[in-house]
This record gives sequence, C-alpha cells and structure tokens, in this order.
Amino acid sequence: MTWQPGLPLVTAADHADWQVWRKARKLAQQRESRKLYPRIDYYPSDEALRIIGAQRGDYSRVIDALVLIAAGELPE
Repeated sequence: MTWQPGLPLVTAADHADWQVWRKARKLAQQRESRKLYPRIDYYPSDEALRIIGAQRGDYSRVIDALVLIAAGELPE
C-alpha cells in the first residue's frame, strides 16, 4: 500500500489503497459500535403494539422497562 492516511490522493493506485483502508476502518468502527450498542431485533405482536401505543412509549423504552423489571429493578 503506497497511500497513507493524511496524504492526498494523487494516483489511481492511491485511490484504490484509500478505498481498501476506508472499508477496513468502517468495518472496525462498526464492530466497536456493535460492542457498545447491541442490537435486538424485535417484532411485537398486535397486542404488544396496542400496549406500547397506550403507554406512549417507543420500543426501546418498553424493552428497557421489561429488562429492568426482570432484573428486579422497577423503572420510575
């Protein structure tokens, strides 16, 4: 790799090297982000949607409350 971060892109080879570096960097950043903020796929039933709507909450708030209740820590 001839190109280094911080240097200008001059040639087609520099551009190709930059793209390789950029992709690797984005993937590393994504892995770090997913370690900090795990993703949970959740598709509520119709009944659960009604309850969420009645509580005027969003999925994250409702799921947080459920996790805290399961852990024995009631939310405020």
